[in-house]
Amino acid sequence: MLLEIAIEQFALIEYVRLQFAGGLNVLTGETGAGKSIILDAVQGVLGGRISADVVRSGEDKAVVEAVFDLSAEPEKIAALRDLGIPVEDDNLLLVRREIGRISRGGIRANGRTVTVGMLREACEGLVDLHGQHEHQSLLHVEKHLDLLDQYGGSLLQQEGKSIDLLDRYGGGPLVGLRDELGSVVQELQRVQGELKALLGDERDRARKEDLLRFQVEELTAAKLVVGEEEELEAERGVLAHAGKLKLTAATAHANLYEGNGRQLSANDLLGRVKTDLEDVIRHDPSLGEALELVGSALVHVQEASHVLAAYRDRIDDDPSRLALVEARLDLISGLKRKYGDSVAEMLQYLGEISAELDRLEHSQELIDQLHQEEAGLGARTEAIAHKLTGARRTAAGELGRRVVRELADLGMGNARFEVVVDPPAGASFHDVTARGWDRVEFLFSPNVGEPLKPLAKIVSGGEMSRIMLALKVILARVDGVPSLVFDEIDTGISGRAAQAVAEKLARIAGDRQVLCVTHLPQVAAMADSHYLITKQAEDGRTVTHVDELDEAARADELARMIGGAEVSAYTIDAARDMLRLAHTHKHRVRAV
Repeated sequence: MLLEIAIEQFALIEYVRLQFAGGLNVLTGETGAGKSIILDAVQGVLGGRISADVVRSGEDKAVVEAVFDLSAEPEKIAALRDLGIPVEDDNLLLVRREIGRISRGGIRANGRTVTVGMLREACEGLVDLHGQHEHQSLLHVEKHLDLLDQYGGSLLQQEGKSIDLLDRYGGGPLVGLRDELGSVVQELQRVQGELKALLGDERDRARKEDLLRFQVEELTAAKLVVGEEEELEAERGVLAHAGKLKLTAATAHANLYEGNGRQLSANDLLGRVKTDLEDVIRHDPSLGEALELVGSALVHVQEASHVLAAYRDRIDDDPSRLALVEARLDLISGLKRKYGDSVAEMLQYLGEISAELDRLEHSQELIDQLHQEEAGLGARTEAIAHKLTGARRTAAGELGRRVVRELADLGMGNARFEVVVDPPAGASFHDVTARGWDRVEFLFSPNVGEPLKPLAKIVSGGEMSRIMLALKVILARVDGVPSLVFDEIDTGISGRAAQAVAEKLARIAGDRQVLCVTHLPQVAAMADSHYLITKQAEDGRTVTHVDELDEAARADELARMIGGAEVSAYTIDAARDMLRLAHTHKHRVRAV
C-alpha cells in the first residue's frame, strides 16, 4: 500500500507531502489545478518515463519520494531482496527519484542506487495506475488479446482457489501455454530462416559455394600451425645476421679459450692465477676464498667457450633457407590480411567456413532434414496453439460473465459483453506467432434487443469508462494488486451511472487502497480521505497546493462540484445530504 508521497519542484508543485490511508482516497479540484500532476509523480516513482520538462521552472531538479508498506506482500519483500534491495523489519520500501534538468538525476530504493529497470521491477504489482484516456485502448482490437491473457493468466490465483478450468485442455495455465508456444515458435522460426537461406537464389548459392571452396583450399594448402609464425620470425632474425653472429661467437671463443700468438686466452690467464695461488696458499690460508672464486671463474670460462664453439659450428649462413623463411612469412602475412589477425584466428575461420561449405555441398540433405524439423515443430506449434485457443475461450467465457456482473453494478443491467476468440479459418503453424494465432475481440450490447457489436462501433465515452472500470476491477481482484489508481475514470458519466461508479469504487476500496482523481461529487462523497488540489499565484509564480479536507471543508468542495462557480446555501445543504447518504451507502456496499 502507498503510505506517503512527497513531491518537490515538480511541474507546478513547489513542495507537497501526502499521507494516504487505506480505503478510497479522492483528489478533486478545478480543471488545471494540477490533479494529474500528482499521478504523473506516482507513475514516475513506479519507474515510468519522466521528461526533464517536469522540473519546475528555475530549479535544477525535481524530487519524488514514496513510501510503500509491504507488510502484506511477503513475496514482494523476497523479490526485493533478490534484487539486492534491503528491506528492514518495518517492511517499508522507500523510493526516491531525482529528475535533473541537465544532469541524469538518480534513483534509490531503501538507500540502494538502482536503475529505472530495477525500479520498475521493484514496484511491479504494487500499484495499478489507470490513466484518464486509457479506456480508449479498448477501441484497439489488438489490445483485447493481451487483456484476456492477463485475466486468464491469473485465474489459478483467483480467491486462493485451485481452479483447473484451463487444465482440462491439457496445457496447464494460460500463461504457461503462451510461454511454451513462444519457445517453440522461436525454434520454428530459426529452422524456417535456415530453410529460406538454403532455398534462396541458386546463383547466389553457387557463387557463395565457389568463394568458400577457394578460401578453404587456400587456407588448407597453407598448412598453418599455431606458433609457427613466431618461430619463423626468430629464425629469420638469426639467418639475416648469420655472418655477424658466427664471427662474434668465434672471436669470443678464441678470447676465452684459444688465445693467439700475441695474447693469452682468458682460460690460460685464469689457469696461471690459479696455479700461483695454489703455490702460496700454504703461507696464508686466507687466500682460499680468492682461489675458490678464480677456480669457479675458470670453470665458467671453459663452459662458456664450449657453448660458443658449438654455436659457431651450428650457425650457417644459408641464403636459400632465409629466402624460404621470408617467403613463408610473406604467405602468412598475406593470409592474415584476408582471414584474421593471427594464425589461431585464421584456423578458427577455416573451421567455420569448412562447416558452412560442407553444409552447402550437402544442402539437399540438410533441406530435407530441416523440412522434417519444420514439420515436427509445426505440429507441436499447432497442438499448443489449439490448447491456447481452448484456454482462452474458457477464460473468455468467465471474463465475459464477470464483466456483465460488474456492469450491472455500474447501472448497466441490460448490457451484454462477450469475448470472442477465433483462430483464422484453416489455421496452420504458418499463421502462428509467439502470441498464438487467435483473434480476440470484445463485443458489447448496451440494451435489450440490440445485437452484439464491436466496441468501437457503438460505445459512448461513459460506457467505455465503465467497461474499463469493470475490467480493471476484475483484473485487480485476480492479480491482488494492493493499490489502484484511477485518473478521471468517470469521464463522460453522470446521473445514476455516476452513483453506481461511486459505489463500485467504494466497494473496491473496502479491501484495497484506491486513489482516484474525479470530477464527480458522487465519487468524492464516498471518499474515506479527501484531498483538494488548488492553484494560486504566489510571488509572481503559480503554485499548486494539496490539502486534506475535514468534514466541513468536504461539504464546501462538494458544493463547488455540484454548483460550479456559484456556491449557495442550497448546494451546501445538498452537499451535506450527499455526505450523509454516502456514509450509509459506503457501509452498505462494503458489507456485501
